[in-house]
Amino acid sequence: MTDKPTVPPPQSAKTSASRVPGRARHAVERGTVVAERGRLWIENQDPASRKGATRDWVRRYQAADGQLYAVLLAAYLFLTLMPALLVESSYINNNPDAWANRLQQRLGLTGETATLLHGVLVGAGGHKLSAVLIALLDLFLFGLGFGRVLQLVHARSWGIDLRKNVIADQTRYLAVLVVLVVMGALFLVQDRVLAGDAAPIGWLLDIGWLVVLLGFFVWAPWELLHHRVAPRDIAPGAVFTILCFVALRLISSLLFTHWLNWYSHTYGALGIVMAIVFWMILFATIMVLAAALAPALAHRRDLRLGRADSLSVQHTE
Repeated sequence: MTDKPTVPPPQSAKTSASRVPGRARHAVERGTVVAERGRLWIENQDPASRKGATRDWVRRYQAADGQLYAVLLAAYLFLTLMPALLVESSYINNNPDAWANRLQQRLGLTGETATLLHGVLVGAGGHKLSAVLIALLDLFLFGLGFGRVLQLVHARSWGIDLRKNVIADQTRYLAVLVVLVVMGALFLVQDRVLAGDAAPIGWLLDIGWLVVLLGFFVWAPWELLHHRVAPRDIAPGAVFTILCFVALRLISSLLFTHWLNWYSHTYGALGIVMAIVFWMILFATIMVLAAALAPALAHRRDLRLGRADSLSVQHTE
């Protein structure tokens, strides 16, 4: 018997196999060229233009380690403001379940999710003294950290090197914390007094709260930055914060409710805690973005004013 001659693979198959690395290399090179063109396009944007200001905004957010500080802000809010609000709600409403019932009704939660949320936010219950002591301990241990992180975010966004004055800065952190706790207590009092009635008065009070929050987000950075940045330069970031907060408030019945249902079905009561923390991180991210937005807009305004002044001088000459 004679051996059958081996049949070589088709030439097209060889050619196709040999072209694969070349095609991959070409795709990588093409992607690199496109990415470089995009980077150059971004870098060449006029700093005084809207696109240039947006680039500056992103750069300042990244330079300030935005997402890291957002997580830290959310952690401090969860560890300090949440226990304080639970205790305040328990005393103001004389009902440990008041806050949980209010949130459950507003979000339209039912079934297992409502039960788990009620268990997590049950409040101080019959152990009011213990709850107060724990809330005060949390405020003492972690409360000042919120002001410290907020100060770092704004200082890094503005590129300001603050001189360390431990006593003065601790006083500033405490002032920010006290204002937050007092605003939380006033909101709970208002919620109990109105109890869903007198809609026109409620709308007027909502507008009043927007003004109060706007003032807080202007005052807090101004105070934490040792008055080195004018309030008018901080105001755009405060406006951005309020607008985003209002947007989150409007979509909370959809997005936050979805998160609570999803996480609770997957992780049980732990999922409720996770959803609340992630919701706080979203609010904290807005605050960090606002901190980076204000100096970017101020820089753009200064550039435009400088150019306008130079043109006016040229015309007069």
